[in-house]
Amino acid sequence: MIIKTKISSREYRKLLFGLTYKKPVMKLILVVAVALIVWITGYYFHFFPVSRPESYQYITLIFITMVQPCAIYLTIKRNFDSSTQLGEQLEIELNQQEIKVQGESFYTEMRLDKVFKIDERTNWLLIYQNNLSAIIIPKRDFTMAQHEELRQILTTIPNVPVHLNKN
Repeated sequence: MIIKTKISSREYRKLLFGLTYKKPVMKLILVVAVALIVWITGYYFHFFPVSRPESYQYITLIFITMVQPCAIYLTIKRNFDSSTQLGEQLEIELNQQEIKVQGESFYTEMRLDKVFKIDERTNWLLIYQNNLSAIIIPKRDFTMAQHEELRQILTTIPNVPVHLNKN
């Protein structure tokens, strides 16, 4: 099966933001932000009998709601802009044994039984080479037949964690 695709900067940012805020520690940080918002609004609108918020609580809330998302955005943007490979037109060939990815400036091939893990998202297929690096394939470029063939191939890979969406 051959898939031709190209990932835009916007798509990449959206994917990475989703992956970042999916992590348990990020969810915990967001819970802290919500708790701070409830505390501060509860104090000023007299919803709850809470003590007056201290300045460090306002600073923490600003960091969680403004500084952190901006830093994540800038890191993702800088990563995309500095990579010559991320924005290239890709041709991905996948069969039972291996995946081959050819861009304008690179070529790579890898045996499927040696990948770290495979994760299907709503709009993406991520084939991880290691804990941090993945081949990103947008599902919009699959035909329905290719999607079914791909699912069949992925479910037969031995000793690789494959997380596919339920159909």
